Amino acid sequence: MRIPDLGWLSLSPLLAALLGCAASSEKVDTVEELLAAAGFKIFYAQSPREQANLDAIPQRQLVSHRVKDTVTYLYADNERCDCVYVGDQAAQDRLRRLAAEKTQADWQIEASEIRLDWTMNPAVWRGMYP
Repeated sequence: MRIPDLGWLSLSPLLAALLGCAASSEKVDTVEELLAAAGFKIFYAQSPREQANLDAIPQRQLVSHRVKDTVTYLYADNERCDCVYVGDQAAQDRLRRLAAEKTQADWQIEASEIRLDWTMNPAVWRGMYP
């Protein structure tokens, strides 16, 4: 696994928020699942050189790397898996779409839970019936 150290660019704030430093293992698993579902391929560091390359990549951030006309997207995690997810433009486009769909679904679930909490709260109904 050879990863050149040229031209790192951070991606959009939306992806940074969704894929940024994870506070819980549930979120990390979700990020890994999103990356895999989007078509990113996983590579494990298997030698000291590969480990050094992995360590040089910003951790738990989706970053782009351009070589001539080809853009590659990387998501490295040397803490949990000693690995890097690598994807092309099509994988990154799918990741954006999946991340947006997941965010929308999470918001809908949260809104449903709030409505359920509100309707199940006895204090809401107090005084409505004699």
